[in-house]
Amino acid sequence: MGVTVRTLRASDESCWRELWQGYLTFYEYPDLDPKVTDHTWSMLTGARPDVFGFVAQDQNANVIGLVHVVEHANTWTDKQICYLEDLFVDPAARGQGAGRALIEAVVNHAKANDWGQVYWRTATGNPARKLYDQVADKIDFVTYVRSLGDRNV
Repeated sequence: MGVTVRTLRASDESCWRELWQGYLTFYEYPDLDPKVTDHTWSMLTGARPDVFGFVAQDQNANVIGLVHVVEHANTWTDKQICYLEDLFVDPAARGQGAGRALIEAVVNHAKANDWGQVYWRTATGNPARKLYDQVADKIDFVTYVRSLGDRNV
């Protein structure tokens, strides 16, 4: 299909911000404080080595999707594990394999680094669950959140 995945670069900032805003709108957070977006961008581009991202490009090298990853320790294994925190593909580019390619890039990165697991969560009504059901096992856990700020994340 012509979709490729590469590491997020500082030069991707404008297209990343556009996709990030689409992601926030999808999850009904379009008014997220710009300081949080700036902080996220800073982490993804080197401020935190345990937080990074990949982007998907179409055959014309246009960035059409993003994925953000958080590496962390886990008490049930002696290996690091990987939280796939955010995944978004431009609605105009969906169905071309970008979502699957982004997930596989994260999985391949995790395997190359000998991590023990890649996991993520999503909204129950997210149509991307059709893809997720094909590439991962759904487990029966419920997420609880006790907010310490203005919003649950």
